[in-house]
This record gives sequence, structure tokens and C-alpha cells, in this order.
Amino acid sequence: MLMLGAAFSAGAEEQHLADWWPTVSEKLVCSAKAEEGNAVLRVELQKPDEKQIKELKDADGSVTGYSLNGKKLPERFWPGCTLIKKFDLQWDGKKIDIPERFWADLAGLRIQESSLNLEKLPPDSRFEGEKFLAQLDRPRVYISADGGTLLIEWGRPEECDGHSTIRWIISKSGTILRHRHTPPHEC
Repeated sequence: MLMLGAAFSAGAEEQHLADWWPTVSEKLVCSAKAEEGNAVLRVELQKPDEKQIKELKDADGSVTGYSLNGKKLPERFWPGCTLIKKFDLQWDGKKIDIPERFWADLAGLRIQESSLNLEKLPPDSRFEGEKFLAQLDRPRVYISADGGTLLIEWGRPEECDGHSTIRWIISKSGTILRHRHTPPHEC
């Protein structure tokens, strides 16, 4: 009996996903706010015009990368991919300077938003709705329990249906750490 309930629940979740994915759109600008305090990350992405992108080639003529306006683009970049244009953090009314070296070398990030309104879902579907919204690729901001550090998380799709999570840990004193976690996948 328990197995049947689990199968029904999985089937219901699959139906919800089929219904909810059309509510998702991609944006180039967002403000990610911490629920636990007064911190806002303002992010702007850009998709460079493919006419402005130049291929970089090795001696054999193989493409080894790309450049934009004479500046080499990150290794992960390819035409049609996004770059971070703006990465501004305000915390307790104070601007926290995050040097470009912590974000300008990242490509392929997305800002996904959904028009799904959890309040309009039946109570028994809200948990699934929260899980659905939590899997969208977009920056999220969390303040530690003691209020001394802040965490920014941003998921990114990778090759072969892989996925990675980029995390920044920032202290109020201005110390910044960045980490990228890529779980193993089949490719």
C-alpha cells in the first residue's frame, strides 16, 4: 500500500512539473533579497551580440575561446551564453564591494523566475511548489544565524545535463570566498 502511495505521489509531482514549467521565464536582471535580514544582491546579466564576439584560434585554426571588445571571455563562454555585467550587494544599508575577480570570470548563469503563486495552490501542493521554485537557477541570499556572514548561492547548468552551484561567503568586514560545487554526473 505504501508503494502505491509513493507511485501516486510521484505521478502527481510529475503532473505539477508539467503544469508549472510554462510559468518559468528567463530574465537578465534581478534583485535577490535575504529573508532573514537586510541584504539585497542586484545582478544584471548580458548576452553579447554575436557579431561583436571574435573567435580565438590556435596555430592549427581550432577555436580555443572567444573575446569581446578585445577582452578574452571566460573559458565556459560560447556564443549565446550570458556574462555577469553587474553584481552589487547592499547589506544593512551599506554597499559591500565585491571585486570583479569574484564574478567577472563566470559565464552561463541564468536568472529564472516563475509566476507560480504558492498562496493560490491547494494546501497539499504547496510543498511541491516550494521545491519547484527552489530548483530554479537564480541567485539566493542567506544571512547566518549570528548575522556576521552572508551566503550567496547560484545554480548553473553544465554540459551533459550536469549542474553546479556557485557559492560566495561574505563577511561584514569584507572578506570574500567563492566556491563551485559540481556533483558527479554520467558524462
